[in-house]
Amino acid sequence: MSDSALPAPNPIDRIRRLSLIMQGVVIAGALFAELALAWVWLSPGIIESIILPRLGLSPADIVLDGRTRLYGFLISSLPLTVVFYALYQAFFLFAGYRRGEIFTLRAAERLRNIALAVIGAIFMSPFVQGALSAALSFGAAPGKRAITMSFSLQDYLVAALGWLLLAIAYVMAEAVRIAKENREII
Repeated sequence: MSDSALPAPNPIDRIRRLSLIMQGVVIAGALFAELALAWVWLSPGIIESIILPRLGLSPADIVLDGRTRLYGFLISSLPLTVVFYALYQAFFLFAGYRRGEIFTLRAAERLRNIALAVIGAIFMSPFVQGALSAALSFGAAPGKRAITMSFSLQDYLVAALGWLLLAIAYVMAEAVRIAKENREII
């Protein structure tokens, strides 16, 4: 039998396979994010080379004892909870897709929730940075303590992506409502 004689895969079957893969990616992403966060705060060298420069802090002025790193981990976990919420919504969005629930109000709501979580995480970012810089520099000598807050170009781009997703979710919800109204008319 030649390849051209094979039946084309059903589009819904492709969506189901992709959705199953994406559910696995979401779970793996959540696990990786939590493990990576723990690894960073368990590794003073990584804190010194990655976290401190982003906060504008000098390693010479910081005491990275266990308590300071625990506070850093807890503060860094705050935006991660918002990311976990977005991943939770994504997991169930793809679960719905697997069941064939593609253009539904529930799918649009989940997409909207993902968008709001992305936007919320970005707006949390400067406050988390401020709390993190305060916690890390708390043990520094007077005059060396700092609270730093910033909003980078990357933050603007991710916020724009969040707003784009929010607009898509709104359009999707309206399209579902219009389709429902049209079905009721006929």
